[in-house]
Amino acid sequence: MRKMLQNMKLMKKLILLLIVFVVIPTLMLDLVVAKKLESITEEQVGTALLQLVRGSHLTLDRESSDFEEKTEKIMISQEIQQLVSVPSSSEYERFEIFKALDKYLNNYSTNAVRYSLFFSDKDKLYSFVPNSDLLNNGVFYSTDMTDLSWYKAVSNAKGKGIIRVIDKFGYNPNNTQTVAYLRQLNSIYNGETVIGYLVVSGIETPLQLDFVPFDKYKDAQILLLDSDNTVLATNTEAFGIGSKIGVPEGKEEGVYKQIENGNEIMSVIHTSEFTGTKLLMRVPVQSIIIDHISVQRLVDWIMLIYFFILILASMYFIQSILKPISRLARITNSYHPGKALGITMHAESKNEIVLLSNHFIRMTNRLNQTIYDQYELELKHKEVELSILHTQINPHLLYNTLESVYWHTLMEGAAESAEMIKDLSLIMRIGLSKGKLLIPVMEEINHAEAYVRLQLFRYEYAFKAYWEIEEEAKRFLMPKVLLQPIIENAILHGIKNMSHDGELWIKVKHTEGKLIISVEDNGYRPADIGMLNAILQGKESSKGFGIINVQKRIQLHFGEGYGLQYALREDQGVRAWIEIPAVLDETDLK
Repeated sequence: MRKMLQNMKLMKKLILLLIVFVVIPTLMLDLVVAKKLESITEEQVGTALLQLVRGSHLTLDRESSDFEEKTEKIMISQEIQQLVSVPSSSEYERFEIFKALDKYLNNYSTNAVRYSLFFSDKDKLYSFVPNSDLLNNGVFYSTDMTDLSWYKAVSNAKGKGIIRVIDKFGYNPNNTQTVAYLRQLNSIYNGETVIGYLVVSGIETPLQLDFVPFDKYKDAQILLLDSDNTVLATNTEAFGIGSKIGVPEGKEEGVYKQIENGNEIMSVIHTSEFTGTKLLMRVPVQSIIIDHISVQRLVDWIMLIYFFILILASMYFIQSILKPISRLARITNSYHPGKALGITMHAESKNEIVLLSNHFIRMTNRLNQTIYDQYELELKHKEVELSILHTQINPHLLYNTLESVYWHTLMEGAAESAEMIKDLSLIMRIGLSKGKLLIPVMEEINHAEAYVRLQLFRYEYAFKAYWEIEEEAKRFLMPKVLLQPIIENAILHGIKNMSHDGELWIKVKHTEGKLIISVEDNGYRPADIGMLNAILQGKESSKGFGIINVQKRIQLHFGEGYGLQYALREDQGVRAWIEIPAVLDETDLK
């Protein structure tokens, strides 16, 4: 996988990075947020619906309270209460009573809600009155009240109104059911005396009118249930009046969800303390969050379009970078040092790629110029080397001639003059040293000894010279002609005028990876050591050219940690010493 990513083109890498680190995380975050918002929406809608169901249930309770008030009014009316003491009468009189009651009830009945009275007629005195199988409402007499399906429940209520599902009165071949408000009519003078039973049928119609606030909820099912979960009123054909509906045990009030036929249903239920009825609202969760889903889909489409545009814009942006870089890579690959590119620079721009390309062209031009300059420098260097070779012809000719003069003088018997000529020849030969800058300590000592012998002859042996050279130190390298300027200063400024009392000590020793080369004299003239060291430190530039030359040559070869120093001797005179590293080969200095 890692190798595949490494070999992948930059454009593909960018698209992959956008998908992995931008698109997928954003979509996942959007999914999580959408689910969370969906849950919050369901919870908030459920709470709002519960408040709506509570309010609507209170309205339904007021309907029930209205029926209770009307039935109470009917029960205490003179028309009903006088029936307690109706004496035995003729059939005509009974018919008149029937007509009066029927007319009285018709004042309350409407097309939807019908009021009916049921009386016990064990003696069949009212056999002329049609029964409830023939009329939708009215005054009915029954020889056996226990035959009525609702009789027992009403009797047990002892005068309290109840709501029950009963069969419709009148012609009812399909056993259509209706919801009725039933109440036992008792004597107001003797509460134990039962006058009859009042039945208000068709009350589902006004109850269902109170379901209007729920119409704005698509696919919502509103159900009014009794204590046995029997449907009393509904706005849907899926549940008929009188049918049973399953409500989880213990669910009296609140919001809960169920899965039915693969669909998630939210149920909101409220139980009335006044009537004992339950108002249940069932609505598919999909219907509740339909607006949320629509907005979410819109957001998803916007995000997809945005990501598509983002990828296209990124591809364009990367392409605008990659194309100039690819061009620059081709130019770089085709460039050969010293050969002109054959392309011109772009016009000045703030574009970083253009700046990079222009800088690269400038760099190649500078590099080509450097190559040309180096080539010219090498040519000049060769010319200088040839010039040096030419200049070396005369010194070689000179010390070869000195050798001839030496032998000729020696043959004539002038041995002292011959030795001087030989030392001069030695000084010239070591000074050239075949062009080398570093020579063995022993060669430098030979050069210094030849110079001292010439000075002894010059000053008629006015001083003595002592040499203390460690055998081990002779093999190390040092810059050539380093001792001669120091020895010359010691003779000129220290001991040349001391009438054979002057002494000179030249010492070379090796210690702790260093060579210590010292030149001491016993000169009587006081020396300004501060001035000498100031000259070596570059603070005095008008004096001491010889020792400045020595100092610079040492530091050029070995660094500023090494060099020449001056100090007074304990007895008399001046001590100069050089510290350099002990090296056997020039390559050790690299």
